[in-house]
Amino acid sequence: MYNVKLYFFYKLSYYSKTKQVDRLLIYMLGRREMFNIDVKLTPEDESEVLRYLQHNGKEIDENLHAQVLECMDKINAVAKPNFVFREWDLENKGEFPAELDFFVGNSIKKHIKDCHKLILMAATIGVGVDNAIRKEELKNVANALIMDSCGSTLIEAVCDSIEAGFREQYLKENNYLTFRFSPGYGDLPITIQRQFVNVVNATRRIGVNVSDSGIMLPRKSVTAIIGVSDQKLETLKKTCAGCNLLKSCRYRKIGVRCYA
Repeated sequence: MYNVKLYFFYKLSYYSKTKQVDRLLIYMLGRREMFNIDVKLTPEDESEVLRYLQHNGKEIDENLHAQVLECMDKINAVAKPNFVFREWDLENKGEFPAELDFFVGNSIKKHIKDCHKLILMAATIGVGVDNAIRKEELKNVANALIMDSCGSTLIEAVCDSIEAGFREQYLKENNYLTFRFSPGYGDLPITIQRQFVNVVNATRRIGVNVSDSGIMLPRKSVTAIIGVSDQKLETLKKTCAGCNLLKSCRYRKIGVRCYA
């Protein structure tokens, strides 16, 4: 009924007893070249790390600057970016197939209303980051907090790179993409994370799971949906007004935003 494609990307430890490489595998490897997920934090990411720390634009001294750079290096050393995605061709523009009926709310429906295809993606920087932060907590709590913010910055940078790869690909086909939309934004409930992870097979493919309390594991993991349209889309941006955490947002209370 629906033309569904599943693509998963990971460091291959593949062995074929017949010595025949499946055409799909060759195709997937070709697709992988379009995405640069070997992303590392650089000094230019310092302001973003400080934003996650709710530093609120204050000047920092040399000691804090050096501490942030040190924590970036620690995260870069253990991070292993990885992702999986799945695509759907829709029978009717803006209408979710039955398999994706857990996408509820007006925000996501508005987001994809002009789209004929959907991309669902899950990305992570690996369990090594979680382990490194936990170990640092036993030695230096301040460093652990900064490393946590470094991890948040890095997974978003990885997602930005993946999204850029999709945009480049689809623009060649005269298609246009929405920005990525994650559970918890607008009125799309964060409680759909487990269903999202299951539908893209992220647990088996890249080791991403959801705990009984709804926390994604590894913690620095992201799920997101992107719409594909054959017409130029109205330029939409994330706003505080569209968020279901508007009244309780810890960032707004100190005058900053959770998005760039």
